[in-house]
Amino acid sequence: MIFYRFLRFLGRTYFRLRLRIRIEGEDVVPKSGPFLLICNHVSDLDPLLTHIFCPRLLFTMAKSSVFRFWIIRVLGPKVGAYPTRRFQVDPQVARVTLRLLAKGQAVGVFPEGERSWDGKLKDLRIGTIKLALKAGVPVIPCGIIGAYEVAPRWGKFNWKNIGVTRETVVMRYGEPLVFGSHDSRVAREKALPAAMEKVQRALERVVQ
Repeated sequence: MIFYRFLRFLGRTYFRLRLRIRIEGEDVVPKSGPFLLICNHVSDLDPLLTHIFCPRLLFTMAKSSVFRFWIIRVLGPKVGAYPTRRFQVDPQVARVTLRLLAKGQAVGVFPEGERSWDGKLKDLRIGTIKLALKAGVPVIPCGIIGAYEVAPRWGKFNWKNIGVTRETVVMRYGEPLVFGSHDSRVAREKALPAAMEKVQRALERVVQ
């Protein structure tokens, strides 16, 4: 984790020099214990921003295709990133996530499943909410605002373009949501619609 902390320091220095970074509500993030950090996804920068500026060291799911790049294969595991297959049921990823949470770790997830084309919040996929119900850990919504203007999905990503006009990027944390543990599949299915609605509304509030 020393290497991870060092990279976080470098990342914070870089982004604060290139962008106007504003963090709101970080006092709601628990100093210890497990939680799921659920973020909107508008830019290639989102995973970096969550890793670098979350008050806690964070594990995150990353789409498996990015691990074809050698730098991700080498550095990803060192900073808590692990691969997941998008738009597919991935039992292995669920097991890894539940083990991390059981060990008291914080895990970051982008429950829309992909970056937004227009910068607006999309409907959430059910897999993340099922994980939250099974794990019984707090769910913390986090809105990333302004990253879409820096590096939109439809644009060609280029590090040289970041911060040319010193854009403001806000990370806004919302109050933790607590659903409790639902051990049986029947209990999770019953609680799922209300939990989905609650998380969707919570994310809508923090991205405004």
